[in-house]
Amino acid sequence: MNIKDLDTPCLVVDLDQLEKNIEEMGVLAKDHGVALWPMVKTHKSEYIVKKQLENGAEGVLAAKLGEAEKMVEAGAKKVMMAYPIIGEGKLKRLVALTEKAEVFCSIDSLEVAEILNEKAITEGIVFQCIILIDSGLKRLGIAPHEVKKFYNSLARLQGIKIVGVGTHGGHVYGAMNTESVMKAGEEEKQSVLKASEILEGLGVTCHIIALGSTPTVMVMESYKGIKQIRPGNYVFYDAIQVALGVVPLENCALRLLTTVLSVPEAGRAIIDGGSKMLGLDAGAHGNTNIRGYGIVKEKPWIVVQGLSEELGKLSYHPDEVNLKVGERLEIIPNHACSVANLVEKIYGVRNNEVVEEIIVTARGLSQ
Repeated sequence: MNIKDLDTPCLVVDLDQLEKNIEEMGVLAKDHGVALWPMVKTHKSEYIVKKQLENGAEGVLAAKLGEAEKMVEAGAKKVMMAYPIIGEGKLKRLVALTEKAEVFCSIDSLEVAEILNEKAITEGIVFQCIILIDSGLKRLGIAPHEVKKFYNSLARLQGIKIVGVGTHGGHVYGAMNTESVMKAGEEEKQSVLKASEILEGLGVTCHIIALGSTPTVMVMESYKGIKQIRPGNYVFYDAIQVALGVVPLENCALRLLTTVLSVPEAGRAIIDGGSKMLGLDAGAHGNTNIRGYGIVKEKPWIVVQGLSEELGKLSYHPDEVNLKVGERLEIIPNHACSVANLVEKIYGVRNNEVVEEIIVTARGLSQ
């Protein structure tokens, strides 16, 4: 089937570019001597995680247990949970997951550690845990200098074993230029290196010294001391990555295929893709480099000015653009990670031919 025969709105992915992005990150990790553990919330797809594993991914990072379960079913043998796990239902699933894969939990409080410890003692197991480090995002994690005190508070807990540290420098998404991206990457690196040094001094062997967002791993010059990187967005890339200067526009593999429904007046057009297809991300953590709600491929001077649930409003200079009712456009989303979760499937395209229907396997699995 040709791409022109697809009903709109829908998401399409350039398979050649997707595979190139995946391969290049695998090579980057290998060249720097670090293990690749991609964050799978970006795509939530069995099809894509298999390609990541084929290209050198040692394990995966999952935001939710539902994602982790689906990725293990797809063949992942090792899983890091990005966030603390709380709740009896989730704990039962976590225990079941440890029977199918090697699992690493993330903790940043004594309360969560005690919850895991109690469950582990009951089940007769030990949970491998990494301490979350705050490298500047001010979300989850403790400051590196608090690691000794925190680790010592865990000494009586026999059901957990600290095996390392991890961080996500998400504050990089507020960067306005490449220098700021590099600064955020250095903050990421130094935070986990300092934390791991403290743990090693306490007799802990840090098997995990992990960092990673797509922007920071792309610009980091040295990975000395780092053992794992955990980027996610790189499989697709998006308008935010372009605004950060991480990649050129042509590296973006995912886009919304949409149709012009109306041209009410010169310089304004309405498309059939709204917030339920593009999301409402207009930059993150204070980034103002983003213009509108996506980039119109081959017509970047058109602004996706506004979105209602089912419709999008485009604005442009009528002397430069002449859109017509029925015309099709491709829009690179601002944030590919949230957009992929909005659909049941993504159409894989090569040379304008649809050759794959990629099921978003873990779509909506937020628990």
